[in-house]
Amino acid sequence: MKKSNPFTNQEEARELYHNKKLSIKELALHYGKSVRTIYRWIQPKNPRKIIDQQEKKQKSERAKRYSSEIIDKIIELKKEVPQRSAPIIRKIIKKSFPDEVPSLSTIRNYIRNQGLAFKRATPRKGYIKFERKYPNDLWQIDIAGVQTVGHLGKLYLIALLDDHSRFIVAAEYFKSQKGTNVIKIIRDAIMTHGRPNQILADNGTQFKNMIGELGTKYSKLLSMLDIKPIFASPNHPQTKGKLERWFGTVKQMFLVEARYEVKKNPSLTLPHFNTLFNRWLKWYNHEKKHRSLPAMNPPATRYYETENRIFRPLEMNVNWKRWLAELEMRRVTKYNEIAYKSQKYGIPPGYSGTRVEIVECGDKIEVFYRDCLIQTHSYNVPIKKERNKRKITHVGTIMYKGHPYTVDYKLAGKTVEVQEINEGRNLLVYLDRVLLKTLNL
Repeated sequence: MKKSNPFTNQEEARELYHNKKLSIKELALHYGKSVRTIYRWIQPKNPRKIIDQQEKKQKSERAKRYSSEIIDKIIELKKEVPQRSAPIIRKIIKKSFPDEVPSLSTIRNYIRNQGLAFKRATPRKGYIKFERKYPNDLWQIDIAGVQTVGHLGKLYLIALLDDHSRFIVAAEYFKSQKGTNVIKIIRDAIMTHGRPNQILADNGTQFKNMIGELGTKYSKLLSMLDIKPIFASPNHPQTKGKLERWFGTVKQMFLVEARYEVKKNPSLTLPHFNTLFNRWLKWYNHEKKHRSLPAMNPPATRYYETENRIFRPLEMNVNWKRWLAELEMRRVTKYNEIAYKSQKYGIPPGYSGTRVEIVECGDKIEVFYRDCLIQTHSYNVPIKKERNKRKITHVGTIMYKGHPYTVDYKLAGKTVEVQEINEGRNLLVYLDRVLLKTLNL
C-alpha cells in the first residue's frame, strides 16, 4: 500500500528493514517503488562524502590577500590612537601601500578579531528621516560645542551643510563663536557655491535675538541675499540631526588625529590647524563613502550630479567689508550720543552707559548692541571694487587662465570682474557689480 508522506515512508521503510527484517524486494512491493529507490531510502548517510564536502569547502576558501606587514600596520594604527576609525586607518594605509589597500570590512574584521573595536556605551535611538529634494534648497548651520585641542586651547567649529547631499559647503575652526565668524562662514559658502533658498539654524544669539524689532546682523544679511532664515524648535537638536551627526564624525575621524598632530607639534598654529582640517574636509566631501546616500556615494557626487540642482549665484557683488570689518566699539554718553570719526550720532534712549558696536555700511553706519541693530546713520564711505578684473576684447571675449570665454561683443572695451564658483566649475562675470553672465569652465 502506497503511503502519502514520502519522509514518513523513508523512516518507516528503514524500521521495517532493520527491525522486521523485510527484504528490499518486499519493501518495493509494499510501497510501490523501485528496488533502487528502496535501497537509497535505507542506506545511511556516507560519512566519507561529508568529509569530502568539508575538504572541498576548505579548499575553495580564498587565501589571505594581504601581507602580515599590512595587518600589523592596521593593528599598530589602532593601538596608537584607540579612537581611530576604519575609514581613517584605510586612508593612512593607502598612502603607504597604494597597490594593496584592504577594504573597510577587512580592516574592521582585523580590529574586531584583536578585541580593539569601539563599543558604544548606549544604543542609538531611532529618528524620523527627512531631506530636501534638491541641493542648495536648504542649508543647516550650527556651532559645535567647545573642543579643547592641546596648546591651541578652546576652539569652536562653525559649519554649513547641504541638507540633500550632506555636502559641507563651508566649515572652519575659530577662537570664538561670535556672530561675525558665522557671517564669514556664510560668505565663504555663498562665494563658492551660490545662495541657498533657506538656512536652518537654532535659537542661539548668533542667529536669533528676541530683543529688538530690527533683528540681528545674521537675519538682516540673509534678507538682503534673498535667503529665508528658518529656526529649529528650542531644545530640539534632532531638527539639525544631519549636522549634529557630522560633528560626531569630525570628533571621531578628524579631531582624534588632529589632537595627535598638535601634541607632536607644539608650534602648530590655528591657521595650520585649519589647513589640516581643510584637507580632511576635502577627503570627506569627495572620497568618503556615505552610508545614508544612494550607492554609498560621497557627498560631492550627489551635490554636483543631482539633476535640477538649485544654483543661485549672487546677482550683485556684496560689500562684505560691511559685515566682516573689525568692529569699532563706543560708549554711549549720558546724553544718548556716541562719537565716531569726529562726528556725534544720536542713540535711542535706554542705552546710556553701555558699549555698542559700529559697522561702516557703504554710505551709512549701523550701530549694534549685543548683535541687535538699534540705529542707522548716514555716512559717506567710498566702496572698494574687487581686484580680479578682465577687459572685454573687440570680439567680445575675456581671457581667464589662458583660455578665451565669450561674453558680449557689444561690451568691447568694458572692464568686468570675474569670480570662480562651485570649486572651479563656473565663472561669474560682473559688470558694475551686477551679474552679467555665468560661464562654464
